[in-house]
Amino acid sequence: MTIKKKIRLSNIMMVLIPILFTAIVINVCLHTSLGSFWYTLEAMYSDENSIQFAQSMIYTYQQELWENNWGQGVHTDVSGEITRTDEMHHLENKLSGMGYQFMITKNEKLIYTNLTEEDMQAARSVAGDAIDTAKTLTASRHEVSVIKNTFYHGEKTFCITAVHRQQTDQGVVNYLKNYILKYLYGIILFFVLLTLFVNGISSWWISRSILKPLRQLSMGTKEIREGNLDTVMGYQKKDEFGEVCRDFDEMRAYLKESVDQRLRDEKRRKDLIRGISHDLRTPLTSIIGYLDGLMEGIADTPEKRTRYLSAIKTRTGNLVSLVDSLSEYTRLDSGFCYHMEEADLKEFVEQYLETCRHDAEQNKVEMKFVYGKEAFPVQIDREEFKRVFDNLFTNTVKYRNSEKSHILITLKRTLEGADIELVFQDDGPGVPGESLEQLFDSFYRVDDARSQLEKGSGIGLAVVKEIILGHGGKVKAENRDGLAIVIHLPADREDIDGKNIDRGR
Repeated sequence: MTIKKKIRLSNIMMVLIPILFTAIVINVCLHTSLGSFWYTLEAMYSDENSIQFAQSMIYTYQQELWENNWGQGVHTDVSGEITRTDEMHHLENKLSGMGYQFMITKNEKLIYTNLTEEDMQAARSVAGDAIDTAKTLTASRHEVSVIKNTFYHGEKTFCITAVHRQQTDQGVVNYLKNYILKYLYGIILFFVLLTLFVNGISSWWISRSILKPLRQLSMGTKEIREGNLDTVMGYQKKDEFGEVCRDFDEMRAYLKESVDQRLRDEKRRKDLIRGISHDLRTPLTSIIGYLDGLMEGIADTPEKRTRYLSAIKTRTGNLVSLVDSLSEYTRLDSGFCYHMEEADLKEFVEQYLETCRHDAEQNKVEMKFVYGKEAFPVQIDREEFKRVFDNLFTNTVKYRNSEKSHILITLKRTLEGADIELVFQDDGPGVPGESLEQLFDSFYRVDDARSQLEKGSGIGLAVVKEIILGHGGKVKAENRDGLAIVIHLPADREDIDGKNIDRGR
């Protein structure tokens, strides 16, 4: 059974079951000792000779007859002078149908009557002289009933006297069954019909508010099953289903990101394997070639053998360097835990330049450090961040075109003050613009350097990127009269809150 049918059925049952249960209880009560109460109620509302109904009708019509007939003109004792209006006909027909004849007097003068002498004698036998003197009278004995009602309008006095003298087919009228229960049944029927109508509207509204998001969720699951992770839920209402749809969207986005990340990781693994295969094959092939030369006697002089062995040592050193770089990259990429500590980045760079001054002189590298006067507090792992500078320094020396190199290191705050920008810029050849974004990929080298393994493994900048990302920063490469590595690091939180900032300088 569908949800829509269940909602509709439950709403109907909520109404019908109490009604049916109440009806069963009432029926049981009527057939037990409690039924005597019902029969007493029926007897109380029984109307022998319809006397109560006739009295009620006379009382109801007297004002209406005055306004439509009696109030117009002067009436005499001639019955024909009264105007026979629709109201008069209706009163006469109703009373006649119940076996009543009546007369009307105005200021004790007869203006209308259809009573016979026998009717008046029967009335006097029941009411006596009170039929002439009483203002209001209701009397009944056997089949004879007398009703008299007097009302006043200004100085005028009107009196209606009705007499029931003969048996009619109507018999005893039961108000409880003929009127009260009819109204009650009508109210119950109206209540049931109204309930069904409201039930239909509410069922449609509730089922629509439930089925619409369910259909969208079903469609979304089918799209995900078919591999489409771009379908967005269009249900944005702030209800429980809206929350479920938003959670579904978050799950879909998470799955999409996971799939994209898996594809990126798969591509990285393939590139890594391809790079390792290429970079291992090149020195190994060279080593095998030199070994074959030694074994086959091609190196037939001590100078050649020395040169061959030196070449083998160089290629072996390249392999060791490649393996070390690969090990370092794998260590960082597999969730390395950094040992962060507070440091001033300016002081750290100054200390590094002091420790590598001898190496810079030997490699003919001139280094210049430019910075502002404010402090640059950061959270860094000193050993790992030293590796960043080592790799950048090594890349500068390996890929330069001249015997000397000039390195410019600049340190400054961003305009917002939340980040610290560190730029490591050399005066080398730079790289083509299309290669800047790929420069930090593992085993990536510009095409003209692919065959020059001795210049680098292609992992150095990938290690730099992993370390910077591990510090919560960002890194990119730009061409600025050479290659510039731009690093952004988050400033220490206390510094952002204003404890160590001196923006006036």
